[in-house]
Amino acid sequence: MAAVGDVHGHLQLALCVVARWQKELALDLDVVLLCGDVGTFTTEDQLDSATRRHAKSNPCELEFLRQWSASPQPPWLDFVFKPEAEGGLGLACPVVMVHGNHEGFAHLAALAPPSLPKDVVAVQSLPAVDTGGRIRLLPSGWRARTDAGLVIAGIGGIEMGQRQARYHPMAYVDEAAVLHLLEKGSVDVLVTHQGPSAIQGETGSPNLQHLLDAGRARVWFHGHSTPSADPVWAGPGKGTLVVPLGDVAFPGRGSRAGEPGPEGWCLSVVDEDEVTVRKETPRFLREFHLRRWTEAGDGLLVCPPLASHVPSGIRGRS
Repeated sequence: MAAVGDVHGHLQLALCVVARWQKELALDLDVVLLCGDVGTFTTEDQLDSATRRHAKSNPCELEFLRQWSASPQPPWLDFVFKPEAEGGLGLACPVVMVHGNHEGFAHLAALAPPSLPKDVVAVQSLPAVDTGGRIRLLPSGWRARTDAGLVIAGIGGIEMGQRQARYHPMAYVDEAAVLHLLEKGSVDVLVTHQGPSAIQGETGSPNLQHLLDAGRARVWFHGHSTPSADPVWAGPGKGTLVVPLGDVAFPGRGSRAGEPGPEGWCLSVVDEDEVTVRKETPRFLREFHLRRWTEAGDGLLVCPPLASHVPSGIRGRS
């Protein structure tokens, strides 16, 4: 599986890098996990102040709004998932997200049923977030099974009271969802937006810490704030591998403007006997610098591996 840190709208970047990594290492990924702050805004009125501010210097912050929620979607997005024989990047596995605190909550809230399912559901049955049905939401407290048999649980949002901004109620860790997972027993993989407080201190979640104290997952991926960035074994008997992941978004300004975030990438194998992770900066990441992207019609930006699929009639500059 692959896990990616905070995306902040940069879905093409996240998925194209993962597809390239999969090909270079001759892997067959079971699932791609997104650790929240995906930026799933579908209308302008859903944008929060932080996203509006960052979008002034970094238009990729609004990529979901302008491309993934469009109907129809721009044609180049489909080639992320098409087989290589058809000119695509070959990312055939499901893409599953938990929500962060920077999302289109009016959109996401309409997708998640109010009750928590008693049983594990199939990944393919999770609600689709984008109009193409490629990105699926793992609602807080839900458990889903991949085709390879891994059970993944998710909790979105952040601890209430840690940020001065007033967010939608869905932006906060749902205590009922945490209790539900505590009652349901262990899973293979836990994906959350925020990390547990024992690992991330004041920027971690005391509510999520209960899941670590109970040893409810074999591997745990999270994004949000990561002052402690290294993977660490923790929990009872040090039986949970907690993997913090940083932002992958382009900084809008400064000396690193246009460079993909280097700390948000991880590959993992979870089998009956062991858990392994490969958290590193993909060696080819510099090839995804913003200066290499193509501008299509209406200022839409297209990731380098997809540029050849922009219709010639709307191609802008690159």
